[in-house]
Formats: sequence, structure tokens, C-alpha cells
Amino acid sequence: MLSKRSAGIVILLGVVTFYTLGTGFDFFFRLLYALLLILGIGFGWAWLNLRGLEVRLTRAGSRGQAGEYLEGEVQLINRHRLPKSWLEVVEVSDLPDYTTGRGVALVRDQRRTWKTRTYLARRGVYQTGQVEVSSQDPFGLFRLRRRFLQTQAYTVLPAPQPLPDLDPRLAHLPSESRAYRRTNHVTPNFSSVREYAEGDSFRHIHWPYTARMNTLMVKESDEGMSAEAWLVLDLQRSVQAGSDLTDNTEELGVTIAASLAQRMVDLSLPVGLASSGAENHIIRPDSSSAQLGKLMEALAEAQALGRTALERFLYELRPQFSQFNTVTVITASTRPEWVSALASLRRQGVKVAAVLVDPQDFGSADSLEPVLNALLLNQIPVYRVPRGQAINGALRNPVVGADGDAPPDPSAATQASVGVTS
Repeated sequence: MLSKRSAGIVILLGVVTFYTLGTGFDFFFRLLYALLLILGIGFGWAWLNLRGLEVRLTRAGSRGQAGEYLEGEVQLINRHRLPKSWLEVVEVSDLPDYTTGRGVALVRDQRRTWKTRTYLARRGVYQTGQVEVSSQDPFGLFRLRRRFLQTQAYTVLPAPQPLPDLDPRLAHLPSESRAYRRTNHVTPNFSSVREYAEGDSFRHIHWPYTARMNTLMVKESDEGMSAEAWLVLDLQRSVQAGSDLTDNTEELGVTIAASLAQRMVDLSLPVGLASSGAENHIIRPDSSSAQLGKLMEALAEAQALGRTALERFLYELRPQFSQFNTVTVITASTRPEWVSALASLRRQGVKVAAVLVDPQDFGSADSLEPVLNALLLNQIPVYRVPRGQAINGALRNPVVGADGDAPPDPSAATQASVGVTS
């Protein structure tokens, strides 16, 4: 690659060549030979500097978390007999503010090793791992580049915030969400007892309760804990606000979803995610050890590029939900149309709640008041997360209505089943 200086030399070379061939003067011949020699030495120097190099890059893992540091170690080895000088080594990456360049010089078989440390400012999936070595000749005429190693994906996960004071009404936690499905089949799980009915097996008689109630009582089988928590993240592009890459409604919504997912996993609850980005992504609730990693990776890749309105997305998700599900909608939408879709899920028996990110805090002129009023009117627990406030404090209590009352706790009307031991 020619620099501005080398381009000037090439132009000068053309002019000297023209006068050399046109006049035949010895002075122009000598000047032409000198220019050709300088260009040849410069290019050869820069080219040879990139031969015989070995580059190694060591990294602890393939993913990190926003707010942490990406650390690694770069090693450059000269396998050529000639020394190397005027080398610049930099890792090629699209990570924000990623700079690991270093100038080095090497003699034969010499190794140069240094550590890199970059702050992970924003979640996402980035390309890292490829190292570019630039070589320059002593005259500054040529600058050649050569790339080593293959690019690798590095995932920066969102950083969840702890939610020790999470309102149980938001996701019906902890005991309220542990619903049980009764079944006629014999299972190892028993959730309640009832009076003996003709045809019941004597093996299911609960003798301690029989003695206490002075009548035959049998244990009822169930399918085990069946409550499943869904997080519905609205990533419709038109409802987002904020121009800063790390401070906008999209990033705050993702952080809320990550925090809720972390809290539910800590409580051993099956949790899933549905997001309406450029493509709709659905991860069904699961309580396995790998579930949190799946959710965090999905949130790391999430981008607010969706065109599907939230109400339409909720209607599309309806077949996924049952009366044993809890659904928490996270959105910055100021359109009250989606509230009717959420209210229809509530009438279906699904326990619902809404977490609103206020777009006015990020420069939008649209107000959340119509949505808040519609949610309160439908007795749906709603939580408002202002910009800059700790999520734990915002999700501690729901928004109250004009009458000063919060939406009723749906779990208060739920009859608790009688816990027994098998």
C-alpha cells in the first residue's frame, strides 16, 4: 500500500523518467537510478519484515459480560533469520473502543509477549481473534499489512442487576408461581389430600390425616411443579427512544429481562423468553442448568429492529400460554392497543404483569399515561422503570392508580393447596 510520501516519489519518478528519456542527460539517469534503488529497498524491506512471523493469541473464553474486561495475551515470534523492525501489531475487532496496537522490533527467534485488556461497554456479538501486522520501510514510503489467525465470535452478555426485593405480584413469586397440575395417574408427587371416594387405591390413603379427620383421606397425585414464567420483550423498532448506544430504551429493556431471568433461575423456576426483533425468537421455559446461558445469549444478540406490533405478537404467542403460566411484558410502547391483548390473556387464566420503560426519559415526546391508565383499569400489575433508577427499586412496588390503590394481588384469591408428605 502506497503512502502519500511514496505516491509523491512515484510521481517524481515519472517526471524524472520523462526528462531522462527526453534529454539523455547523465544527471537525470543518476537520479532515476537512485529513485529506483530507494523504492526497491523500501518495498523489499517492508515485504521481508512480514515473512517468517508467527502470531499466537490466547484468550480465556468466548464470552464475557458487559461491564467486565476482555483479557488476552498476544505473542509474536520471529522465525526468520533477518531481524524485524518498524512492525505494528493490532488485533482486528469490531468491539467498541477496542485498541490493542503495539509497535515492536524483533531479532532472530525472539518472542515478544504482551497482555491485552479491553473494557466491554456494550452487549452484543463481535468478531475478534484476527491479528494484523503492519510493516513499514525506513524511508516511510511503503506500508504493507498481513493478517494472521481466523476471526472468532465473542459474545458480550448483558449485565443483570440483582433483584432481592422483587415484588411477588410481578411474576407471582416465589410460592405463588409453584402451581401443580392434578392428574389421575399415579406419580411420585402429591400436592393435596381429599376424602376417600369409591375406587381409590388403599395405597394412597394418608393415614396421619385419616386419624386427624376421623375419616379416610387419600393423597392426590400431581404432575409436579408446572408454573412456567415467560418474559416477553418488545423489540419493535418504532417504539424505541434514545440515541446513545448504551443508554436507550432497548438496552434498559434488555437489562430488565436479563435481571428477571437471573432472579427466576435463582429461584429454580422454569423461565422462557419471547422477543419480537428482526425475527421473532421463542425460547420455551426450562429449569435446566443451561437455560440461563441460552437466555443471556439470546438477549446479547437481541436488536430492536422488529416491525411486529406488541399486540399482534401477544396474539401470536397465545397458543404457547396456559393457566399455569406467568407472562411479564417488557416494553417502551406508548400505544394502549396492546393492553387489550394482555387483558385477554388474563381472562384466559394466565397471570400477567407489565414492566414499562419510560421513553420520555430518553427524549421521546410520547407519554406512558394512556398505557398506565389502561393497565390499571384492567387490574394488571404494572411497574415503571425510569432512566437511571435501580431496577430493584423500580420493581419493588407496582404503580398505583389515581385512587391510591395498587392492582390487587392475584395470588390473594388463589387457594393454597395442602402440602403433604408421601
